[in-house]
Amino acid sequence: MNPCESSPDLEHALREAWSRRQPLHDDPDIDVYRIFHGYTEGQNGLDIEKFDPVARIVWKNEENLEAETLRRTLMELGDFETIAVRQTQRRTVECLHGEAPEEVEIDVQEYGLRFRVRPFADENSGLFLDARPARQWIREHSEGRRVLNLFAYTGSLGIAAAAGGAQTVVHVDGKRNALERARVNHTLNELPVDDRSLLRGNIYTHLPRAVRQGQRFDAVILDPPPQLPRIKGRRPQGQDFATLARFATDLLEDEGWVLCFFNRYDKSLERYEQEVADASDGKLQPLWRGTSGDDFPEGELRVTAWIKR
Repeated sequence: MNPCESSPDLEHALREAWSRRQPLHDDPDIDVYRIFHGYTEGQNGLDIEKFDPVARIVWKNEENLEAETLRRTLMELGDFETIAVRQTQRRTVECLHGEAPEEVEIDVQEYGLRFRVRPFADENSGLFLDARPARQWIREHSEGRRVLNLFAYTGSLGIAAAAGGAQTVVHVDGKRNALERARVNHTLNELPVDDRSLLRGNIYTHLPRAVRQGQRFDAVILDPPPQLPRIKGRRPQGQDFATLARFATDLLEDEGWVLCFFNRYDKSLERYEQEVADASDGKLQPLWRGTSGDDFPEGELRVTAWIKR
C-alpha cells in the first residue's frame, strides 16, 4: 500500500467529520466511536474508528489509499499512539504510526461500561460501535428482568442489561471463544458471571428445548449474523426471523420485551417487522425503533423492540 499524492478533498472531509463529532471528543465517558463514516461523508469504502489511543482505518477498496494524508491529518487531530490500516480485500494490516500487532487487546469505555477489544483482529473487533444506542436502550429497560441474550458474541448487549440491573443474564452463542470474551467483559465491569450464564450451542435447537423445559424470561435479545453456516437443524443462509420470534414469544412473560436486530438488507424493515408480528400471533406490539448513533450518519442499523401483551 503506497501513499498517494495528498488530497485536499480527503483532508477536508476528515476534518469536517472530526468537527461533527466534537460532543463525543469532549465526553470523558466514551473513548470508542467512529471518527469517519465514508459512505456518507465523502469517501466511500473508507471508515475510521477510535479505540481509545488507537485509530483503526478500514479500507474496503482495491485502489491505493492516501495513507500519508490520513496519517498526518489524524496525528494533527487526535493524540493517537497507533494508527493502522486494515485492508479488507487483501486481509492485511499496515501500521502508519506506532505498533499494531493483530493480537493487541485494548480496554475501552462506553458510558461507564468497559469492553476488551481487538481493533486489528481479522474479524470484528469484539464491539459493534453502531449498536451503542441499542445498548443504552437495553440498559434503561432491564432492571429486575431475566434476560436471554441470543447470538451473544462477546456479550456487550447482555452486559448492558446486567449493568442496568437485570436479575439474570444468560448468553447463548455458537462459539466458545466469543463466550470467553463475554466472560472477560463481565469481569471488567465487576458483574457476576458463571458457566450457567454462558451457554454454547445452536440457537435453533436451544430455543425449542428451552420452551419445552418451561424456561421463562422477561427480555430476549436477538442479534443474528447476516449469514449462518450450514449446520444441521438451522438454515444455511439468512435468518428465519419468524421462527426466532415465535420461540421468543413462547419464552416471554407478559409485559416482557424482545429486541431484534435486522442485520440483513434483502427485505425492507417493514417486511421483517411484519414477519415478527405475524409469528407472534399479534402478541408482540412495537415498543421502540432504534438506529445507529450520530457517528454513523446514514443511521443504517435497524433494530426494533416489541412488548408482549
